[in-house]
Amino acid sequence: MARRSRVAVEAEDTELNMTPMLDVVFILLIFFIVTSVFVKTPGIEPVKPEAVTAEPLPPGIIVAVSRDNEIWIDKMPYDINEIRPVILALRDENPKAGGIIQGDAESQAGIVNQVQEIMTDLGIDTRVATE
Repeated sequence: MARRSRVAVEAEDTELNMTPMLDVVFILLIFFIVTSVFVKTPGIEPVKPEAVTAEPLPPGIIVAVSRDNEIWIDKMPYDINEIRPVILALRDENPKAGGIIQGDAESQAGIVNQVQEIMTDLGIDTRVATE
Protein backbone atom coordinates (compact mmCIF):
# COMPACT_ATOMS: atom_id res chain seq x y z
CA MET A 1 0.00 0.00 0.00
CA ALA A 2 1.47 3.31 -1.06
CA ARG A 3 1.41 6.16 1.35
CA ARG A 4 0.53 9.61 0.16
CA SER A 5 2.15 12.65 1.58
CA ARG A 6 -0.12 14.96 3.49
CA VAL A 7 1.69 18.03 2.23
CA ALA A 8 1.63 18.56 -1.48
CA VAL A 9 4.53 20.67 -2.65
CA GLU A 10 3.96 22.50 -5.84
CA ALA A 11 6.89 23.74 -7.81
CA GLU A 12 5.54 27.13 -8.82
CA ASP A 13 7.55 30.29 -9.28
CA THR A 14 6.28 33.05 -7.07
CA GLU A 15 6.30 36.62 -8.36
CA LEU A 16 6.57 39.71 -6.22
CA ASN A 17 4.27 42.54 -7.25
CA MET A 18 6.46 45.69 -7.41
CA THR A 19 3.69 48.14 -8.36
CA PRO A 20 2.82 49.33 -4.83
CA MET A 21 6.49 49.91 -4.00
CA LEU A 22 7.01 51.93 -7.19
CA ASP A 23 3.93 54.00 -6.39
CA VAL A 24 5.35 54.88 -2.98
CA VAL A 25 8.75 55.75 -4.45
CA PHE A 26 7.22 58.08 -7.05
CA ILE A 27 5.00 59.77 -4.46
CA LEU A 28 8.06 60.41 -2.26
CA LEU A 29 10.00 61.74 -5.24
CA ILE A 30 7.20 64.12 -6.15
CA PHE A 31 6.91 65.27 -2.52
CA PHE A 32 10.62 66.11 -2.28
CA ILE A 33 10.65 67.91 -5.63
CA VAL A 34 7.62 70.04 -4.76
CA THR A 35 8.83 70.97 -1.28
CA SER A 36 12.44 71.73 -2.21
CA VAL A 37 13.70 75.28 -2.49
CA PHE A 38 15.92 76.10 -5.42
CA VAL A 39 18.41 78.86 -4.70
CA LYS A 40 19.38 80.93 -7.69
CA THR A 41 22.84 82.43 -7.57
CA PRO A 42 23.58 85.82 -9.09
CA GLY A 43 26.57 84.58 -11.09
CA ILE A 44 29.39 86.50 -9.41
CA GLU A 45 30.74 86.60 -5.87
CA PRO A 46 31.40 90.24 -4.98
CA VAL A 47 33.67 91.33 -2.14
CA LYS A 48 31.09 92.36 0.43
CA PRO A 49 31.61 95.23 2.86
CA GLU A 50 32.15 94.45 6.53
CA ALA A 51 29.51 95.18 9.14
CA VAL A 52 29.55 95.47 12.91
CA THR A 53 26.32 93.50 13.30
CA ALA A 54 25.10 90.89 10.85
CA GLU A 55 22.52 88.13 10.89
CA PRO A 56 22.09 85.25 8.46
CA LEU A 57 19.28 85.64 5.94
CA PRO A 58 17.19 82.90 4.33
CA PRO A 59 17.65 82.42 0.59
CA GLY A 60 15.55 84.63 -1.61
CA ILE A 61 15.90 86.86 -4.65
CA ILE A 62 19.64 87.47 -4.89
CA VAL A 63 20.98 90.43 -6.88
CA ALA A 64 24.73 91.12 -7.08
CA VAL A 65 26.45 94.37 -8.04
CA SER A 66 30.04 93.96 -9.22
CA ARG A 67 32.91 96.39 -8.73
CA ASP A 68 32.29 97.53 -12.34
CA ASN A 69 28.69 98.39 -11.37
CA GLU A 70 27.25 95.51 -13.40
CA ILE A 71 24.05 94.05 -11.99
CA TRP A 72 23.95 90.23 -12.00
CA ILE A 73 20.77 88.20 -11.55
CA ASP A 74 20.65 84.43 -12.08
CA LYS A 75 24.10 84.33 -13.77
CA MET A 76 23.21 87.04 -16.30
CA PRO A 77 24.44 90.68 -16.36
CA TYR A 78 21.80 93.40 -16.69
CA ASP A 79 21.62 97.17 -16.96
CA ILE A 80 19.76 99.10 -14.25
CA ASN A 81 16.91 99.79 -16.71
CA GLU A 82 16.44 96.07 -17.49
CA ILE A 83 16.15 94.57 -14.01
CA ARG A 84 12.57 95.49 -13.05
CA PRO A 85 10.85 92.81 -15.20
CA VAL A 86 13.46 90.20 -14.23
CA ILE A 87 12.96 90.84 -10.50
CA LEU A 88 9.19 90.92 -11.02
CA ALA A 89 9.33 87.46 -12.64
CA LEU A 90 11.43 86.12 -9.74
CA ARG A 91 8.96 87.62 -7.25
CA ASP A 92 6.06 85.96 -9.07
CA GLU A 93 7.84 82.58 -8.75
CA ASN A 94 8.17 82.99 -4.97
CA PRO A 95 5.98 85.82 -3.61
CA LYS A 96 7.17 85.43 0.00
CA ALA A 97 10.89 85.57 -0.84
CA GLY A 98 12.95 88.43 0.51
CA GLY A 99 15.50 90.31 -1.52
CA ILE A 100 19.24 90.22 -0.89
CA ILE A 101 21.60 92.65 -2.60
CA GLN A 102 25.23 91.58 -2.67
CA GLY A 103 27.02 94.81 -3.45
CA ASP A 104 30.78 94.81 -3.97
CA ALA A 105 32.69 97.01 -1.51
CA GLU A 106 34.06 99.00 -4.45
CA SER A 107 30.76 99.44 -6.31
CA GLN A 108 28.94 102.75 -6.35
CA ALA A 109 26.47 103.14 -3.51
CA GLY A 110 24.02 104.82 -5.90
CA ILE A 111 23.65 101.68 -8.02
CA VAL A 112 23.00 99.52 -4.95
CA ASN A 113 20.50 102.14 -3.73
CA GLN A 114 18.67 102.14 -7.09
CA VAL A 115 18.41 98.34 -7.04
CA GLN A 116 17.08 98.50 -3.49
CA GLU A 117 14.48 101.12 -4.49
CA ILE A 118 13.28 98.99 -7.42
CA MET A 119 12.91 95.94 -5.18
CA THR A 120 11.13 97.94 -2.49
CA ASP A 121 8.74 99.40 -5.10
CA LEU A 122 7.86 95.83 -6.12
CA GLY A 123 6.97 95.01 -2.51
CA ILE A 124 10.04 92.91 -1.73
CA ASP A 125 11.61 93.13 1.73
CA THR A 126 15.20 93.95 0.75
CA ARG A 127 18.49 93.82 2.64
CA VAL A 128 22.09 94.43 1.68
CA ALA A 129 24.41 91.48 2.37
CA THR A 130 27.66 91.94 4.27
CA GLU A 131 30.38 89.54 5.32
